[in-house]
Amino acid sequence: MKKVTVEEARENLDKVLEHAKEGGTVIIIGDDDQAYKLVATIYTKPGPRKPGSAKGKITITDEFYEPLPEFKPYMK
Repeated sequence: MKKVTVEEARENLDKVLEHAKEGGTVIIIGDDDQAYKLVATIYTKPGPRKPGSAKGKITITDEFYEPLPEFKPYMK
């Protein structure tokens, strides 16, 4: 784990990111003693959407189309 100030992180951003990329954790200490934890994660871009992939997974009953009891006074 590596601790740096915000100013040091700004000046050495490449080194800080490289440390996190190699599996290390970087704690960045702000001016108000607020701490920020920087760790690298693997981001994978989601693939293309597949139309119809949820088909058959959702069912809507007839009760769905009935008016809500709260609105019955307004429907007279």
